[in-house]
Amino acid sequence: MSDNKEKKNFEIPRPVFPKRAVVTGGMPYGNKELHFGHVGGMLVFADTYARFLRDRIGKENVIFVSGTDCYGSPIAEGWRVKVKNGEFEGSLEDFVQRNHNKQKETLAAYGIAPNLFAASGLGRSKEIHASVTDRFISSLHKKGQLNQITTIPHQSCQHSHR
Repeated sequence: MSDNKEKKNFEIPRPVFPKRAVVTGGMPYGNKELHFGHVGGMLVFADTYARFLRDRIGKENVIFVSGTDCYGSPIAEGWRVKVKNGEFEGSLEDFVQRNHNKQKETLAAYGIAPNLFAASGLGRSKEIHASVTDRFISSLHKKGQLNQITTIPHQSCQHSHR
């Protein structure tokens, strides 16, 4: 082999970072405490990336956001079953608030620090969530991309409330 061949430098281009960033972590359901899959499979990665970006572009330019999803049948059904089995007393909102608080405690115990860990159906974030959703749905409706219809619930879907 000849030493006369010109050596080519292999350089990896330096990454270009955004000026500002919003990092999000998925929103676990409000029907239970966080488990290791939530923490290790999702929130650790988001927290690590947010910390990395803060180091590169400044902490004032990065916000890490997550929270508790307060809506959906798994939450309502989880609450209903726990109330029925005598495992929980209180409203659906009380149930979600309790789980949201436990989720926040778990994150703190693992040193995961979102700038905002809110809940889609609690407090001020509930008001913001409702307002943004209303604007979004109304906009689709006004553009003719969404139609409002009324249906009659199927008999098997109706529950008796005592």
